[in-house]
Amino acid sequence: MRDGFIITEGVAYAKAVIFRNEPVTITKTLISDAQIDNEIALYTSARDRTYELFKNEAQNATSQTARDFLETAILYLIDPYIAEQIKTRIKVSHLCAETAIMQSYHDYITELLTSNDPFVLHNEFEIRNLAETLVLELHKKKIVLPNITEEIILVCNNITPAQFLTLNIDKIKGILLEDGNTNSHLAIVLRSTKIPAIFNVKNATKIITNDTMVLIDAFNNHIYLNPLDELIWSVQQKTKNSIQSGTAIDPMIAQYRKLSNGRIIKILANISSIAELNNLKHYPSSGIGLFRTEFLFMNYTREPSEEEQFFIYKQILSSLPDKYSVNFRTFDFNADKLPLYMTTQTAFNVGENTIGATNTNTIVRQLRALLRASEFGTMKIMFPMVSEYDELASLVNLYNKVKDNLIKEGVKISNVSIGIMIETPAGALMSGDLAKLVDFFSIGTNDLTQYTEACSREVATHRNDELTPAVLKLIALTVDNAKKANIEVCICGELVHNLNYLALLMALGLDVFSVAPFYLSKLLDTVHSTDINLSTDLSERIAKIKTKAEILELNKELINSRS
Repeated sequence: MRDGFIITEGVAYAKAVIFRNEPVTITKTLISDAQIDNEIALYTSARDRTYELFKNEAQNATSQTARDFLETAILYLIDPYIAEQIKTRIKVSHLCAETAIMQSYHDYITELLTSNDPFVLHNEFEIRNLAETLVLELHKKKIVLPNITEEIILVCNNITPAQFLTLNIDKIKGILLEDGNTNSHLAIVLRSTKIPAIFNVKNATKIITNDTMVLIDAFNNHIYLNPLDELIWSVQQKTKNSIQSGTAIDPMIAQYRKLSNGRIIKILANISSIAELNNLKHYPSSGIGLFRTEFLFMNYTREPSEEEQFFIYKQILSSLPDKYSVNFRTFDFNADKLPLYMTTQTAFNVGENTIGATNTNTIVRQLRALLRASEFGTMKIMFPMVSEYDELASLVNLYNKVKDNLIKEGVKISNVSIGIMIETPAGALMSGDLAKLVDFFSIGTNDLTQYTEACSREVATHRNDELTPAVLKLIALTVDNAKKANIEVCICGELVHNLNYLALLMALGLDVFSVAPFYLSKLLDTVHSTDINLSTDLSERIAKIKTKAEILELNKELINSRS
């Protein structure tokens, strides 16, 4: 078997255990007036039981990540708006409880997807699964998860992060999933566990049976069923070589490649937690290109104070080697999960980034905490989702006011560079003007792809790690404008994990690449083994590109055959 795309690299060999989340089938059933009260009672009773179920599971969960997912599910379960929609469908449309539940959640998701709510785009599967769980509870049925007592390869059509984290994951050596995408919460969880995983493996639960011996080569995207000993040995040897080539590089020192023309290519890490920071000692990087600060406070039931933030930022910087830079992205609530202290409506009020009038105090507290911590290490500060010039000018003015006030208070502040993420077509098109106000750009390819191609993260299964002509042209424009302004430009996102575009991205002039820690060794090895032919007509050739196939062909042409 060979299919799907790699989520976490590695090799695993064990017997298969099959798990299927069977979709709930609903037959539209109309009820009489006399049945209305009973159907509403069935719904509220099922909702209350589901609430208690999630609450108990959250309290007993050994993983904080599992608790986060369950607490998010509870928010959607008890949402008054959805509850009212369900009851209205029962009363007015005379639908039975289960039909009303499924229709209400379906329409609710569709409504929010239409409004491009990033939180829903990122949680669509979890919300749909909640509706099915509620219907199962209505019939007093439960999803039975496998009891794992020995090492296995888990093969499933789909599974929620909360379901996965309630399993005995120490015994799960590898994962094959029929569904899924690179930016789902499950993918994020699996990367943190380092379990080799391949998603989008078509018909895996039909082709593979329980107890089939499965060998996963998640370096080369190969899956072997009942392999011979010679094949197992061969794959393990290749794995050993791959691991050795990575660990031979001293971790957490300045990792870069100097090209023949003097350009320095730097390799940075994307992280979201202190745990990931501690694991960086096992991987090579020049610094942290993206520290998602909102993830540090996801479990807070109230907004973190300036002192609480200062303590954490200081702890992060103090734990790192000298000159190991950290690029802190300010709170980006809408692009990721919401913290416990923030409701969906609050997020709408805050807006796409951190400049809304309703949260000036929030961004001021964070900037004060970051700048106060700057004396303990090398720091950069980056604002997300910036597209407009006046918006950025307001952010820069606010930053300078905060900095000036701290200096007047006698606070020691080190040199701090400020930058923005280019994540929208508008940001890329305005990059020439925006570059005049900041010290660096970071191109976020996930959101840039999503907004350029007009697709949700859940629907666009493959697009985040594939380069399309429109996205390429926006990246090229952004890099060109950054170079004209003589500022640094970094690129991060799933696209960077696809090494089929590395030569082209280097040829464009990108000097800084930031990736998930697990990809650092492979990216650094590839950067060191890739020599490029600089093309004098590269801009003209990119302007004429119409298809993704042409992009891949151009990348091949740019690779120096002598490398």
